[in-house]
Amino acid sequence: MRASQVIGLAWRSLARSKLRSFFMMLGVVVGIAALTALASVGEATRQETMRQFKRMLGTFDTLTIRPGANSTRGMPSLGQVEPSLKFGDGPAIATGVRGVKRVALVQQAFDLDVSYRNETTVPLVLGVSSNWADIRGEAAAHGEHLTEDDDRSLARVAVIGVDVARTLFHDEDPLGRTIRIADVPFQVKGVMAPRGSGPGGASLDNVLVIPVATASKRLFNRDYLTTIVVQLDDADDSDRVADDVRALLRERHRIIPPAQDDFTVGSPRATLAQIAKVGTTLSKVVTGVAMIATLIGGAVIMSLMLIGVSERRREIGVRRAVGATRRDVLQQFLAEAALISVLGGAIGIAIGMGGATVGALLQKLPPAYMWPMIGAAALLSLLVGIAFGLYPAWKAANVDPIEALRS
Repeated sequence: MRASQVIGLAWRSLARSKLRSFFMMLGVVVGIAALTALASVGEATRQETMRQFKRMLGTFDTLTIRPGANSTRGMPSLGQVEPSLKFGDGPAIATGVRGVKRVALVQQAFDLDVSYRNETTVPLVLGVSSNWADIRGEAAAHGEHLTEDDDRSLARVAVIGVDVARTLFHDEDPLGRTIRIADVPFQVKGVMAPRGSGPGGASLDNVLVIPVATASKRLFNRDYLTTIVVQLDDADDSDRVADDVRALLRERHRIIPPAQDDFTVGSPRATLAQIAKVGTTLSKVVTGVAMIATLIGGAVIMSLMLIGVSERRREIGVRRAVGATRRDVLQQFLAEAALISVLGGAIGIAIGMGGATVGALLQKLPPAYMWPMIGAAALLSLLVGIAFGLYPAWKAANVDPIEALRS
């Protein structure tokens, strides 16, 4: 029999038993829909997490050095940990470690009032070197960023985030206006481009940056740093550069093993690798559950088809009596199983993509479809139909036509 004849015969047989066909299809639909939807929602979440980290970190070709040992949690404030990072550490790293492109110096404070006229806000205040914006790829939406001259001259100038601009100035143009940071006057010379929220949901635009020398000598009165950002020539060389930075800082800080480091060197690439590892583990669990559901659907197909073989013995006997071979019967029943499974897979994929779209919109994420996974789901549905339909098809092909006609 030609393939078209086999498929047509299988379709007519399934159409005659609509309720049975529905229940055979249902398990595959549920499994494939779950596989498609969960994989796509997971991919949308992963992409958004990567985007948020990119917005927060600015770039992935950096190392971040903070005071305190590895046991220190969160972002350190000026008084939270031992003030171990000195201004001289940055230039020493820039000149003494191979593979370093440039080094930015950062001080920060979370508890300073920033005011303009009758409006007050408490943003993250950063004292940064002039290359900080270049390392992070920060762009000034209005005005300009800090310069080396600002740092050398201890200029009291500030570049503010859009949240700060909105809170203090509303619809007024902030450029050239004088704000007060802890009651010290600063002139606004720029507004940063919006970056949205970070992985924890906190706004990345509620920030204000000033020259690090100005922060150290005119505002914070601190001679140490809270962060050193090291940009690399080659991001793939981060492990070697990190080891060299640790060795240099241990020498400068006179740390002799087994004494604990008074600093921590972090890598965005390592953080992203951990996120990817967690996402991969979760994906494996979700995929496993969906595949189990699909296999259960295959078992339902086999069970109902075995019942169908018993009920259709006379039909099989008639077909054999008019000349159909065992191979013809085997092909028909195998085609029925494959057809019902493929249809279930197609419906499941459609439902899964619809569910993924709704889920992404509810999470306020752009939809993302895992096309390789969707293709694998379509192939899986076909394989499930063939694998679980093979035994019922073999049973049907081996029905004795004489006994079937007598039944």
